[in-house]
Amino acid sequence: MEEKLKPSVKSEGDGGAARKVRGKHVAFMMVVGLTSILQGTVTKGWTAVLPKMQDDPHSFVKTDDDVAWLVSMTSIVGIFASLATGPLVEWVGPCLVLAIVMGVSTALWLLMVFPPHKVVFFVARAGLAACVYAVSTVSLPLLAEMSPNKVRGAVATLSEIGGSTGVLYGYLVAFLFPWKIATALCTLTAALLFLPMWFVPESPYWLVRRGRLDDAKASLQRLMGSTPEVEEELAAITRRPTATQTSLLQQFTELRKGQNLRPVVLVLSFFVLRELGGRSCIMMYTVYIFRDAGVELDAFTCTVLVGAARLVCTCVTAGILDHVGRRPLLIITAVVAAVSQSVCGLFLFLQLPGASLVPLVAVLVYIAAYGTGVGPIPWVYVGELVPSPVRSLGASIITACDALVVFSINLAFLKLIGYTGLGITFLAFGGLNLVIALIVCIWIPESRGVSLQEMEDAFAKKHSPDDLKEPLANKHSPDDLKEPLANKHSPDDLKEPLANKHSPDDLKEPLANKNDSPDDLKGPIRV
Repeated sequence: MEEKLKPSVKSEGDGGAARKVRGKHVAFMMVVGLTSILQGTVTKGWTAVLPKMQDDPHSFVKTDDDVAWLVSMTSIVGIFASLATGPLVEWVGPCLVLAIVMGVSTALWLLMVFPPHKVVFFVARAGLAACVYAVSTVSLPLLAEMSPNKVRGAVATLSEIGGSTGVLYGYLVAFLFPWKIATALCTLTAALLFLPMWFVPESPYWLVRRGRLDDAKASLQRLMGSTPEVEEELAAITRRPTATQTSLLQQFTELRKGQNLRPVVLVLSFFVLRELGGRSCIMMYTVYIFRDAGVELDAFTCTVLVGAARLVCTCVTAGILDHVGRRPLLIITAVVAAVSQSVCGLFLFLQLPGASLVPLVAVLVYIAAYGTGVGPIPWVYVGELVPSPVRSLGASIITACDALVVFSINLAFLKLIGYTGLGITFLAFGGLNLVIALIVCIWIPESRGVSLQEMEDAFAKKHSPDDLKEPLANKHSPDDLKEPLANKHSPDDLKEPLANKHSPDDLKEPLANKNDSPDDLKGPIRV
């Protein structure tokens, strides 16, 4: 039976539930979250221009192999970019990394519009891939550190909303304009956020790890205002294990501990399974899928509908995630995604009546489920479940492994549906999404309204599956949790835990019985 515990008024270093969120604080979090617009446009939205590039005799994209490499190369580059981003963040700071990435991305987009050679075009595409995977690695942990508990779920979905906006934006410009103009308009996804990122205060967690306590205090004041809570927050951050993690080697050492490794592996499993479940294939090969399925509606129009459905559902998630909870929402949406893909696969495999319309409806249902839970919640878990002592390293490993799986499946997708058919492929996708729901049911605790430190404590203990579902309850009352060390003793008792109310003379002679003489103590032990 799951017990529900009220979130504590003060949390350990990640924002109290009762703290009022200032408008400036919200603006800073929105800027960080919306950097993922670049990610959505580069990895998925822009790929909708590829059919038009193949039709243009003057473009550098001619064959299906060119298309496959342009789609999948973002992932293979992302593997190395993700692994390099973790140490880079620890060296220069997460906010500075995001600001630099926005500027570099703007230049790379322009290089893709006017490429002097095919190699330059592909290199610019690879550079953009490195930039977006840097954004993926940095933005979610940074948002988790910036946001108070009571709105952490909604804030974390900002990243997914930004990604969905980027996807829809890329689909729209690909639908409305020739590929060169569409690519030029994609430049705005980075250029508009370049200057705002320079005004976002640096992560106080990173500043504490670097020993810059005065700068950390100034950063907290910009986020929270000049309030007494700033001192409390700074003290809480310095007490956390992450305050001592200053090197990559230390994080590797911490990762070997089961309490840190278990949540990293669980979060990683979500990313691997959702990619093997067709997430990137459906989003990146949308036009090709609808053409292959024989959908009567124009494939570009269907693609725009897919992007709109994802954005709307992701916005809905932002409003309900902190009320419904992560766990039930992820279970339900994973099951819906599995059912929709299985139905689509059966209709295509058996060539049942209505097969020209069912793929569109099934893909839209899948996208709705993805946008509501399967898409945003794993990214929320990167910020919430990955422990602070290994957060930079864990996020890098998760993003790199995700990139490796995306590269493999996207490179093979067109050949896969050529060998097995679209129907069998979608049936396999459905089965893998169902596994996500099973993992959540068995191993994942609810993190709604729970502080980051309390989530770490839940994995630090060897719980049973039932205990993990209620990591904070521990069958204690809220009053017990407010005084975990006191055990209802008075302050005087805590000040003298060993004295047991004896006099100083008693402590000086702990073994001497007051009835014994010094000569007795010098003599042998009497039996």
